[in-house]
Amino acid sequence: MTAACLVILAIAARADPVTVTATPLSGFGNFGGDGSYGPLAWRGGFELSSSEEKFGGLSGLALSDDCTGLTAVSDAGRWFRAALAYDGKMLAGLGAAELAPILDDKGRPPKSKATGDAEALAAVGHGLYMVGFERRSRIGIYDLGKSGLQARFKLLKSPQAIAEGPHNGEIESVGHFAEGSGKDHDFAISEENLDANGDIRAWLWQGDDTAPFAVKRLEDYKITDAAILPGGDVLILERSFGPSLLPGMALRRFKSSAIKAGATVEPELLFSGRAPLYAIDNMEGIAVCQRDGELRLTIVSDNNFNTSLQRTLLLQFAYNP
Repeated sequence: MTAACLVILAIAARADPVTVTATPLSGFGNFGGDGSYGPLAWRGGFELSSSEEKFGGLSGLALSDDCTGLTAVSDAGRWFRAALAYDGKMLAGLGAAELAPILDDKGRPPKSKATGDAEALAAVGHGLYMVGFERRSRIGIYDLGKSGLQARFKLLKSPQAIAEGPHNGEIESVGHFAEGSGKDHDFAISEENLDANGDIRAWLWQGDDTAPFAVKRLEDYKITDAAILPGGDVLILERSFGPSLLPGMALRRFKSSAIKAGATVEPELLFSGRAPLYAIDNMEGIAVCQRDGELRLTIVSDNNFNTSLQRTLLLQFAYNP
């Protein structure tokens, strides 16, 4: 590679500031209410928009421990980072934001949507982030703490079966258990890789030791992300979305102790609802954090870069189990 090529590559891979407008939502329920939805309490939200055509497609989400630092990945192979501001308990604004390509192990941006289709993100401690890619299925670790958005892909060994689902219906959720019965294990949940009973395939593993399991399916919903709660329980985000469907969102929870090789876990339903009753779009990313003594859930939607028909919504709730 010539010196000129190296310069071009470096420019293409840098993080760039991006202006994002955060238009406040009046609430989650579109027809009033007191802001309570079962165990959830509304803490604010926005519709995010930008004149930058590279903004959008947000499919995986992580927040800093204090809920002020947002990191997301897009299915176009980009990082999105922004600061969140609060007014009392309520989410109040979006601060400085930046976009950057998600680099491969040689420091190169994605060559195509197929190679950059990042669908899952999880913070795993010490500045490390786990990213799951769907169309060319693989899971990697990025050291953002050390290298920021210039971090390079480091392959994380994962079960081969993760890549054996239907095209564009494979990995959607990844995570690492730091506590609970799954401590020191990684996990992944597919989107449309169904077992013989029509339930959703998932995997818990540590090195070469893998425990395949399944998650009982809810109606027509597909699991699009997961987050690990304090203590080790798993919270899953699900969406119902399609040309002939009103967009739907569901949240369910199951115990990590229910994960056994060959088992089918049946999560507890926390919430389900559809537009236009609620501010719901193509919901794809969820993260948990702590603020003001509350456990917060933050959820983001993927607009598929289709700004005429879809929105990028950022929603936050307090969760009282």
